Amino acid sequence: MVAIWEWAADLPQWALRELGARFDPRQDRYVAPGEATLRRALACVDGDELDIAISAWINHHAGPDNAGPDNAGPGGQWAAVALDGKTLRGTVGRTGGAGVHLLSALTHQQGTVAGQRLVPIGSSEIAEFAPLLDPITLTETVVTADALHTTRDHATYLNQRGAHYVFTVKKNQHRLHARLTALPWPQGTHHTSTTIGHGRLEQRIIEVLPAPTDLDFPGATQVFQITRYRTDRTTGDRETHTWGGVTTLTPDQATPTQIADLLRRHWEIENRLHWVRDTAYHEDHSQLRTGNAPRAMASLRNLAISALRQAGATNIAQALRHMTRDTTRPLTLLGITT
Repeated sequence: MVAIWEWAADLPQWALRELGARFDPRQDRYVAPGEATLRRALACVDGDELDIAISAWINHHAGPDNAGPDNAGPGGQWAAVALDGKTLRGTVGRTGGAGVHLLSALTHQQGTVAGQRLVPIGSSEIAEFAPLLDPITLTETVVTADALHTTRDHATYLNQRGAHYVFTVKKNQHRLHARLTALPWPQGTHHTSTTIGHGRLEQRIIEVLPAPTDLDFPGATQVFQITRYRTDRTTGDRETHTWGGVTTLTPDQATPTQIADLLRRHWEIENRLHWVRDTAYHEDHSQLRTGNAPRAMASLRNLAISALRQAGATNIAQALRHMTRDTTRPLTLLGITT
């Protein structure tokens, strides 16, 4: 907050005027708000309204990433949105207890935040799934989510919205998990990918089958199983993990390679949003705990990250340094007259 106040205090008069700063007739000049004023304003702001306004701005300036399929079908890429939650660690009490938990929707291709919802204490991400997606255009868009959201209600909701889903299945859906585990996976269509990074060799094998007629999961047309082999290149230690999944995408709409790509991009939400907010903005070290201030700051970080990515930035930390060197740059980025 001190850094925000210092930036505002250095603004020239024309910039303060454009940003709506208070005009002091006694001093005959526009006056930047103080640090305490900024802190109180963020604590009192309506978090839902702020997220709605920011998401509307981001989606208005979005490209084809969340406007429908881009050459969808075999060989093409689907427009897709990933859902995942994050707890702001700085808001968790020193003696334990829940902190501010936010559920976000991130577009796969551009990496922009299409929406965000607060998960109230005592509730869960499941209850915020539909409210988060309601304002977003989902027709012919793929929604990816982890096993927590693999529910029949969520699948039905997406079917009604004209969207597709790629859901992972784990033991929290024990009947569905058991049914998928029993399928003849060696008879399925396979795709294998290998990556090397962070001192590890990782191989992923995805096997895809038509959905069984007795699966009883709304809209599912294909099922898949992923096996991941991870080897530490220094110690030689090897880990194996296997999980299943369901999707509404038919074989004509998505090959095993495309399904694997959608899943990989879904997991990137951790790196492209949560990790960036923590490393570039030190979110988890923030001392803001009063009122809606922690959530409001997370929303403003979403706005900055999304605006920078829409402008072509690939390295957010570098883009932030670029912005700080000229007062007009962040204003121009947000469409404010300079």
